[in-house]
Order: sequence, then C-alpha cells, then structure tokens
Amino acid sequence: MCVAQTKLDQLGAAVPKHQRFMYLPDGKILKAATLGFREVASDFIWLQVIQVTGERQVSQAAGQWIARALDVVTTLDPKFVKAYEIGGIALCTVVAMPEESNRLLEKGMLHNPQAWTLPFLLGINHYFEFVDDEKAAEFMAKAARLPGAPPNVPRIAARLLVSARAPQQAVELLANVYEETTDENVRLLLEQRLKETIVERDLQILEQAIGRYQTEYARRPSRLEELVRPGLLPSLPVEPFGGRYLYDAVSGKVRSSEVEERKQPRRWARSHLQSPK
Repeated sequence: MCVAQTKLDQLGAAVPKHQRFMYLPDGKILKAATLGFREVASDFIWLQVIQVTGERQVSQAAGQWIARALDVVTTLDPKFVKAYEIGGIALCTVVAMPEESNRLLEKGMLHNPQAWTLPFLLGINHYFEFVDDEKAAEFMAKAARLPGAPPNVPRIAARLLVSARAPQQAVELLANVYEETTDENVRLLLEQRLKETIVERDLQILEQAIGRYQTEYARRPSRLEELVRPGLLPSLPVEPFGGRYLYDAVSGKVRSSEVEERKQPRRWARSHLQSPK
C-alpha cells in the first residue's frame, strides 16, 4: 500500500496541492508505473471512491472524479467485479451520469463475461434512465443465460418485452433486484433508488386521485385527507423516506418533503441515443 501511494504522490507532485485530490493519471500510465502493485493501487483508489460517494452531497466535479477513478480502478484491476457493480449503480444514484455508468458496465462485461450482474445492471439503466424497454430486455436476457443468475431474471426480461411501462412495475422490478442482492453496499444504493421510485409512484397515484376528485366535485380537495373520504383512495400512501407528501390546493401539485426533484426517467435520452453520433 505504501509503495502504491508513493507512486501516486510522485505522479501528482506537479499538480497544485488543492487539486491533488481530483488528479488521477491515465489508468494505462498508472498500470505501468505501479508494476507489481496494480491491485494494491486499485484498492487504494477504490477506498477513495467509497469515501467520496459516501459524502452527503457530491458536487459535479466530484462526480466527474468518481467516473474517472472508477475507470482507473478497473483498468488496474479489470477483474474487480464489485467495482463495476457498485460504481455502475453509484453513477446513476449518487450522481446523474447514466452514460458513464453504461460505459463502466460495458467495460466490466468485456473483462468479466460470466458475471451476470453486469448485463443485469445495464438492463436496469436502460429501463430507468433511458426508457428503452427493448434494450433493457436484451441485457436482462443476457444476464439470464449466465451462471448464477436468479430464476426470476428470465421472467423480468420477458415481461419487459411485452409489458407497458408503469411506476408500479418499476417498483416491483427494483424490489426484486433488492431482494436478490446480498452485497450490503449495493443494497444501500438500490434501497435509495427503490424509495425514489416509490415516491414517484405515490405522487402519480395522488395526482390521479386529485383529478378524479376534481371531476366529481368540480373543485380540488382542500387537503389530501379528503381523497380518502369519498373512496378515491383506501388510504394515503406513506412517504418512504420518513417524510410527508405535501399538497398545494391552489396549484394542485403534490410533492415529497424529502425529495427535492422528482425521480423520473430521462425521456430525452431515447432520441439522444438514436441520433447519429
């Protein structure tokens, strides 16, 4: 570890002190410089990645560093499957960098063709981030054919090919992934995404109920509790982060007290991915 850290310090010596945390040499250069200590250097940088992703707020610059660091880590140790898994999830949940997440997971598939989790996570990305059910099903099907894949993966792949998109289906999909995952770091990141998806589902349920209330009574409800009285909802949904669903009777808008921005798939990405490079 000391030798690897010394090598990193030497390579970053020309960089101003306040910028050294963000500095990382090219992975191929570092791979040659660390000689027999490649895995040690990979582990050292990986620990830095874990620390940065654990921050309460991750800046855009830190997000760029995370993506670059993950590329360096997996160049030094291409068989480090957990780095691809956790990094691929973090690039979509800790920072909004789905393209970088896909590139990392695709790199992982190239070097670890028998790891079913990597195409599975690519399927998750295409489903949630790029709203591409066909691509999601393609990667889920690849995962299903690999050793160790849970028995529900083929069913998920088939369902994606034939089913319409809906928030409840998204919740069920993530819940399945969460239940099948044993790695605690992955589970924590998946739990965050699952809760965000539950919030989006609940907000849509509340908005639909408000619309039905307005159609029936020619006015909006003054508070959310009124949606339960006429039987529009059996009960109000519980905010999964421990907060509350807030309602503005003037605008009819509903939001979570704990989620600043609604977690919705980036629908622009479908046309972006299909456009010529």
